[in-house]
Amino acid sequence: MGSRKRRIKKTVLTGAALLGVVGTVSVTVGSAGAAPEENGRHCVANVGNKEQKCFGTPGEAQTYANQQIKDNAAGAQTQVEKPTDVVIGTVFTDFRYGGDSLTLWGSRPCHRNGKADFYFNLPDGWKGRVSSVQSWAECDIVLHTRPYLDGVASPRFKDLTPVLDGQWNDLAESVEFR
Repeated sequence: MGSRKRRIKKTVLTGAALLGVVGTVSVTVGSAGAAPEENGRHCVANVGNKEQKCFGTPGEAQTYANQQIKDNAAGAQTQVEKPTDVVIGTVFTDFRYGGDSLTLWGSRPCHRNGKADFYFNLPDGWKGRVSSVQSWAECDIVLHTRPYLDGVASPRFKDLTPVLDGQWNDLAESVEFR
């Protein structure tokens, strides 16, 4: 009988410890959606309404974007346009996805028909600072040297581009998603 009591006690303690870990993880994950920071280095923007929020870490920014998209499935009051919204790309101020980041989301994946699906004029603090890009949701990224897709257009950057060559490094003022 003594062995059975120890097993039950061990099971109860293991279960309590597991609940403690799950509780800690829940609290940690919950805090990952930290409040936006006015001067955060990692921003998220909706290409439809241009609303932008900034955070202290890339993880907080990504969590915010994902939560905004997820919360809209039942028509929640968010600034996301539709429940089909997806992250379409991220631009970075340093090579190899370092430095500040700006993650952009749109109302759907790109069509891949050679035409612009979305565009975004970079905020003043971002103009002339893009050094690497990541495209998502079937989108290719084309950088432009002027706002509103004006000026010289870059070649298409597909998928992950850790280093923009010298010709395109720190020149973008607007971003096109095709």
